[in-house]
Amino acid sequence: MIYNRKFVQIMKIKNSRSLEYKALNINYCTKVLNQVIKNKKVYDMNSVFELEKDLQGVYLIFALDSQNNLKMSYIGESTDIQTRWKKHLYHLKNKNRPAARLRKLESNISNLRFVILALTDSQNQRLKTETYYIYTFKSRFISANSKIANNKMRCNFGHGVKKTFLTYSEIDGKFRLEIYGCCWNKMCQDRFLIDKEN
Repeated sequence: MIYNRKFVQIMKIKNSRSLEYKALNINYCTKVLNQVIKNKKVYDMNSVFELEKDLQGVYLIFALDSQNNLKMSYIGESTDIQTRWKKHLYHLKNKNRPAARLRKLESNISNLRFVILALTDSQNQRLKTETYYIYTFKSRFISANSKIANNKMRCNFGHGVKKTFLTYSEIDGKFRLEIYGCCWNKMCQDRFLIDKEN
């Protein structure tokens, strides 16, 4: 019962547009950011060009406010992260439509930071990891992602995914958030855990 109330509160913080939850949401997402980037290299708009080419994986673009709270986050995946980051910068500099959501949350591109979250050459694993982090940073105030899951993601048996959802488990008295995907194939009905390292 206690964990159920905790989960309901987390869902409100992640999904509500009410300003009542804004400070909690920003605080929650900032703590998550600090944990995620703790041992990772953070790039700025100039050092992006130092990254080697053809790295396949999942990345985070973020910006902080003057109090070092998370102001904007965007999760993406690519078969060439450096080229993808350059495209983001190009669209932002030229105020092109693909960058509109990022620009709305952070208009000064010199404030943007870039982090590689995971490297993998498996497209399905990239899509699962991307979905995991989109849920992790889900926010009505901070996230620039327009959708939760990519429709190219596949279940464990190679079928498409009908939906994804956030839930929780309690193992050995510990509360843990979990993300699941559900297969659209009625014969399969695979329900699989989506983690950052499936």
